[in-house]
Amino acid sequence: MFITAEYRRGLIRVSLTAAPRRGRLLAAKSVVIGAVGFAAGTVAATLALIAGAQALRRVGGLAWPVSLLTEARMAVGTGALLAVAAVLALAIGVIVRRSAPAITIAIAVMIVPYLFALGPLAGPDGQGPRWPLLITPAAALSVQQAVHRFYQLIAIYRPAEGYYPDPPWGGLAVECAWAAAALALACFLLRRRDA
Repeated sequence: MFITAEYRRGLIRVSLTAAPRRGRLLAAKSVVIGAVGFAAGTVAATLALIAGAQALRRVGGLAWPVSLLTEARMAVGTGALLAVAAVLALAIGVIVRRSAPAITIAIAVMIVPYLFALGPLAGPDGQGPRWPLLITPAAALSVQQAVHRFYQLIAIYRPAEGYYPDPPWGGLAVECAWAAAALALACFLLRRRDA
């Protein structure tokens, strides 16, 4: 809604009059929404990690089995994944110009693949298809992976338990590629269409 509200109210003309270079306007909006998403996501993830570790200690005296560096990667990675998701949603908003379809498409592209990998096609062992978590923006959730997969152990590794097929930063790179492609298309369409 960061940009679709401008289209709905006709304020996009004011924005484009103030900043006639449309690519620069889109870049500025991307930086702002990305920075806000990163800050909010990092703070929320840090608070969730602290609360979760305390809850583990209270319940059964369990210790959180990861290093401080892994926790930092999880918190900063979550902030980065939310920042890139915000930029991807902004690009989708520029492409479709309407709030409801933009929100629907953003959810369909970012959240539905994760749910698809968990549920409807899960086999008897509870594992679903791996491809939604390899090639869609949902791959970025791998930055929240706390425990690595041990290939010498025979076990069922499911996303529901926090295991993802991509390495942590590799999954984020997949989401960044989606956001870059959507932003390039949005910039192209913003330059070609009338306000």
